[in-house]
Amino acid sequence: MHQKQHIVQRYEDELLHLRSLMEQMGGLVEHQLSLVLAAITENDGQAALLAAQQDSDVDALEHKVETLAIRLLALRGPMAADLREIVACIPMAGALERMGDYASSIARRLSQMEQPIPRPARLALSEMGRLVLEHLRRIMDALEHKDADAAHAIWAADQLVDQYCEAMTADSLEQMTRHPHTIRLHIALLFIIRNLERIGDHTTNIAERVVFMVTGSMLPPSRPHGHDSQHSPPRQEPPRS
Repeated sequence: MHQKQHIVQRYEDELLHLRSLMEQMGGLVEHQLSLVLAAITENDGQAALLAAQQDSDVDALEHKVETLAIRLLALRGPMAADLREIVACIPMAGALERMGDYASSIARRLSQMEQPIPRPARLALSEMGRLVLEHLRRIMDALEHKDADAAHAIWAADQLVDQYCEAMTADSLEQMTRHPHTIRLHIALLFIIRNLERIGDHTTNIAERVVFMVTGSMLPPSRPHGHDSQHSPPRQEPPRS
Protein backbone atom coordinates (compact mmCIF):
# COMPACT_ATOMS: atom_id res chain seq x y z
CA MET A 1 0.00 0.00 0.00
CA HIS A 2 2.85 2.36 0.94
CA GLN A 3 4.60 1.56 -2.34
CA LYS A 4 1.45 2.37 -4.32
CA GLN A 5 1.07 5.72 -2.51
CA HIS A 6 4.71 6.49 -3.26
CA ILE A 7 4.19 5.80 -6.98
CA VAL A 8 1.07 7.98 -7.07
CA GLN A 9 2.88 10.81 -5.27
CA ARG A 10 5.85 10.54 -7.62
CA TYR A 11 3.51 10.76 -10.61
CA GLU A 12 1.76 13.83 -9.17
CA ASP A 13 5.12 15.49 -8.51
CA GLU A 14 6.29 14.84 -12.07
CA LEU A 15 3.04 16.20 -13.51
CA LEU A 16 3.42 19.35 -11.40
CA HIS A 17 7.00 19.67 -12.61
CA LEU A 18 5.83 19.41 -16.22
CA ARG A 19 3.34 22.23 -15.62
CA SER A 20 6.08 24.29 -13.97
CA LEU A 21 8.37 23.81 -16.97
CA MET A 22 5.62 24.99 -19.29
CA GLU A 23 5.07 28.09 -17.13
CA GLN A 24 8.82 28.82 -17.12
CA MET A 25 9.00 28.43 -20.87
CA GLY A 26 6.01 30.69 -21.46
CA GLY A 27 7.42 33.29 -19.08
CA LEU A 28 10.78 33.26 -20.84
CA VAL A 29 9.23 33.71 -24.29
CA GLU A 30 7.07 36.54 -22.90
CA HIS A 31 10.24 38.19 -21.61
CA GLN A 32 11.94 37.74 -24.98
CA LEU A 33 9.04 39.38 -26.76
CA SER A 34 8.96 42.21 -24.18
CA LEU A 35 12.64 42.87 -24.91
CA VAL A 36 11.92 42.89 -28.64
CA LEU A 37 9.17 45.47 -28.08
CA ALA A 38 11.57 47.61 -26.06
CA ALA A 39 14.07 47.37 -28.89
CA ILE A 40 11.40 48.53 -31.35
CA THR A 41 9.75 51.29 -29.31
CA GLU A 42 12.88 52.69 -27.66
CA ASN A 43 15.49 51.76 -30.26
CA ASP A 44 17.18 49.79 -27.47
CA GLY A 45 20.04 47.76 -28.94
CA GLN A 46 20.86 46.17 -25.58
CA ALA A 47 17.31 44.81 -25.28
CA ALA A 48 17.59 43.30 -28.77
CA LEU A 49 20.88 41.62 -27.80
CA LEU A 50 19.39 40.16 -24.61
CA ALA A 51 16.34 38.82 -26.51
CA ALA A 52 18.57 37.01 -28.99
CA GLN A 53 20.75 35.55 -26.23
CA GLN A 54 17.78 33.93 -24.46
CA ASP A 55 16.97 31.65 -27.38
CA SER A 56 19.20 28.84 -26.09
CA ASP A 57 17.40 28.89 -22.72
CA VAL A 58 14.05 28.45 -24.48
CA ASP A 59 15.47 25.53 -26.48
CA ALA A 60 16.74 23.88 -23.30
CA LEU A 61 13.31 24.13 -21.65
CA GLU A 62 11.62 22.61 -24.70
CA HIS A 63 13.96 19.62 -24.43
CA LYS A 64 13.13 19.21 -20.73
CA VAL A 65 9.37 19.36 -21.41
CA GLU A 66 9.58 16.80 -24.21
CA THR A 67 11.80 14.45 -22.19
CA LEU A 68 9.55 14.55 -19.12
CA ALA A 69 6.35 14.21 -21.16
CA ILE A 70 7.69 11.14 -22.93
CA ARG A 71 8.80 9.66 -19.60
CA LEU A 72 5.33 10.18 -18.13
CA LEU A 73 3.67 8.58 -21.15
CA ALA A 74 6.03 5.61 -21.15
CA LEU A 75 6.22 4.87 -17.44
CA ARG A 76 3.10 6.24 -15.76
CA GLY A 77 0.25 5.21 -18.04
CA PRO A 78 -1.77 8.44 -17.67
CA MET A 79 -5.44 8.41 -18.62
CA ALA A 80 -8.24 10.82 -19.59
CA ALA A 81 -7.52 14.50 -18.82
CA ASP A 82 -3.96 13.80 -17.64
CA LEU A 83 -3.19 11.95 -20.85
CA ARG A 84 -4.51 14.82 -22.97
CA GLU A 85 -2.51 17.35 -20.95
CA ILE A 86 0.77 15.45 -21.20
CA VAL A 87 0.34 14.78 -24.92
CA ALA A 88 -0.59 18.44 -25.54
CA CYS A 89 2.50 19.72 -23.74
CA ILE A 90 4.82 18.41 -26.47
CA PRO A 91 3.38 20.47 -29.38
CA MET A 92 2.72 23.45 -27.07
CA ALA A 93 6.38 23.48 -26.05
CA GLY A 94 7.28 23.22 -29.74
CA ALA A 95 5.10 26.25 -30.48
CA LEU A 96 6.76 28.25 -27.69
CA GLU A 97 10.19 27.27 -29.01
CA ARG A 98 9.25 28.55 -32.46
CA MET A 99 7.98 31.81 -30.92
CA GLY A 100 11.36 32.18 -29.23
CA ASP A 101 13.08 31.60 -32.57
CA TYR A 102 10.98 34.30 -34.25
CA ALA A 103 11.60 36.75 -31.38
CA SER A 104 15.34 36.11 -31.67
CA SER A 105 15.23 36.58 -35.43
CA ILE A 106 13.46 39.93 -35.00
CA ALA A 107 16.03 40.98 -32.39
CA ARG A 108 18.95 40.12 -34.68
CA ARG A 109 17.33 41.93 -37.61
CA LEU A 110 16.81 45.04 -35.47
CA SER A 111 20.46 45.05 -34.43
CA GLN A 112 21.55 44.82 -38.08
CA MET A 113 19.38 47.64 -39.45
CA GLU A 114 21.41 50.40 -41.07
CA GLN A 115 18.86 53.17 -40.47
CA PRO A 116 16.28 53.86 -37.75
CA ILE A 117 12.68 52.78 -38.22
CA PRO A 118 10.50 55.79 -39.15
CA ARG A 119 8.17 56.90 -36.38
CA PRO A 120 4.88 55.86 -38.08
CA ALA A 121 6.21 52.34 -38.73
CA ARG A 122 7.67 52.16 -35.21
CA LEU A 123 4.29 53.03 -33.67
CA ALA A 124 2.45 50.48 -35.82
CA LEU A 125 4.99 47.74 -35.03
CA SER A 126 4.72 48.56 -31.33
CA GLU A 127 0.93 48.25 -31.43
CA MET A 128 1.07 44.94 -33.28
CA GLY A 129 3.76 43.64 -30.94
CA ARG A 130 1.79 44.63 -27.83
CA LEU A 131 -1.25 42.80 -29.18
CA VAL A 132 0.79 39.65 -29.88
CA LEU A 133 2.35 39.83 -26.40
CA GLU A 134 -1.09 40.29 -24.78
CA HIS A 135 -2.39 37.19 -26.58
CA LEU A 136 0.65 35.19 -25.47
CA ARG A 137 0.15 36.21 -21.84
CA ARG A 138 -3.55 35.41 -22.00
CA ILE A 139 -3.02 31.97 -23.50
CA MET A 140 -0.42 31.05 -20.88
CA ASP A 141 -2.93 32.13 -18.22
CA ALA A 142 -5.62 30.02 -19.91
CA LEU A 143 -3.23 27.06 -19.91
CA GLU A 144 -2.44 27.49 -16.23
CA HIS A 145 -6.12 27.68 -15.27
CA LYS A 146 -7.31 25.15 -17.86
CA ASP A 147 -9.75 27.71 -19.22
CA ALA A 148 -11.09 26.48 -22.56
CA ASP A 149 -13.37 29.51 -23.04
CA ALA A 150 -10.46 31.94 -22.68
CA ALA A 151 -8.38 29.85 -25.07
CA HIS A 152 -11.17 29.85 -27.63
CA ALA A 153 -11.47 33.66 -27.36
CA ILE A 154 -7.75 34.10 -28.04
CA TRP A 155 -7.96 31.69 -30.99
CA ALA A 156 -10.69 33.84 -32.54
CA ALA A 157 -8.99 37.16 -31.69
CA ASP A 158 -5.91 36.37 -33.78
CA GLN A 159 -7.68 37.74 -36.84
CA LEU A 160 -6.86 41.23 -35.52
CA VAL A 161 -3.15 40.35 -35.61
CA ASP A 162 -3.66 39.24 -39.21
CA GLN A 163 -5.31 42.58 -40.01
CA TYR A 164 -2.29 44.44 -38.63
CA CYS A 165 -0.02 42.24 -40.73
CA GLU A 166 -2.02 42.87 -43.91
CA ALA A 167 -2.28 46.65 -43.41
CA MET A 168 1.37 47.12 -42.47
CA THR A 169 2.58 44.91 -45.29
CA ALA A 170 0.56 46.96 -47.78
CA ASP A 171 1.98 50.18 -46.36
CA SER A 172 5.58 48.94 -46.59
CA LEU A 173 5.11 47.81 -50.19
CA GLU A 174 3.59 51.19 -51.05
CA GLN A 175 6.52 53.03 -49.45
CA MET A 176 9.00 50.87 -51.37
CA THR A 177 7.27 51.84 -54.62
CA ARG A 178 7.03 55.54 -53.82
CA HIS A 179 10.49 55.85 -52.24
CA PRO A 180 12.87 53.31 -53.85
CA HIS A 181 15.76 54.46 -51.63
CA THR A 182 13.91 52.92 -48.63
CA ILE A 183 13.73 49.41 -50.10
CA ARG A 184 16.32 47.89 -47.72
CA LEU A 185 14.55 49.43 -44.72
CA HIS A 186 11.15 48.12 -45.76
CA ILE A 187 12.45 44.64 -46.53
CA ALA A 188 13.60 44.54 -42.91
CA LEU A 189 10.21 45.82 -41.73
CA LEU A 190 8.38 43.18 -43.78
CA PHE A 191 10.54 40.53 -42.12
CA ILE A 192 9.68 41.84 -38.65
CA ILE A 193 5.96 42.14 -39.45
CA ARG A 194 5.83 38.60 -40.78
CA ASN A 195 7.64 37.17 -37.76
CA LEU A 196 5.28 38.92 -35.34
CA GLU A 197 2.37 37.46 -37.30
CA ARG A 198 3.91 33.99 -37.03
CA ILE A 199 4.24 34.36 -33.26
CA GLY A 200 0.52 35.12 -33.24
CA ASP A 201 -0.15 32.00 -35.31
CA HIS A 202 1.68 29.84 -32.78
CA THR A 203 -0.38 31.42 -29.99
CA THR A 204 -3.50 30.15 -31.74
CA ASN A 205 -1.87 26.71 -32.04
CA ILE A 206 -1.46 26.66 -28.27
CA ALA A 207 -5.08 27.83 -27.87
CA GLU A 208 -6.23 24.85 -29.94
CA ARG A 209 -4.25 22.49 -27.70
CA VAL A 210 -5.63 24.04 -24.51
CA VAL A 211 -9.20 23.57 -25.76
CA PHE A 212 -8.43 19.94 -26.64
CA MET A 213 -6.66 19.37 -23.32
CA VAL A 214 -9.66 20.62 -21.32
CA THR A 215 -12.60 19.41 -23.40
CA GLY A 216 -11.26 16.57 -25.54
CA SER A 217 -12.68 18.36 -28.61
CA MET A 218 -10.80 19.94 -31.50
CA LEU A 219 -11.51 23.45 -32.78
CA PRO A 220 -12.43 23.91 -36.46
CA PRO A 221 -9.48 23.77 -38.89
CA SER A 222 -9.61 27.52 -39.54
CA ARG A 223 -10.60 30.65 -37.62
CA PRO A 224 -13.66 32.71 -38.57
CA HIS A 225 -12.79 35.30 -41.19
CA GLY A 226 -13.99 38.84 -41.51
CA HIS A 227 -13.10 42.31 -40.42
CA ASP A 228 -15.87 43.00 -37.96
CA SER A 229 -13.58 43.67 -35.01
CA GLN A 230 -14.25 46.82 -33.02
CA HIS A 231 -10.56 47.67 -33.41
CA SER A 232 -8.67 48.34 -36.59
CA PRO A 233 -4.94 48.55 -37.27
CA PRO A 234 -3.47 52.01 -37.73
CA ARG A 235 -2.69 53.25 -41.17
CA GLN A 236 0.91 54.41 -41.45
CA GLU A 237 1.43 57.92 -42.73
CA PRO A 238 3.92 58.35 -45.56
CA PRO A 239 7.26 59.77 -44.45
CA ARG A 240 7.85 63.42 -45.09
CA SER A 241 10.18 64.14 -47.97
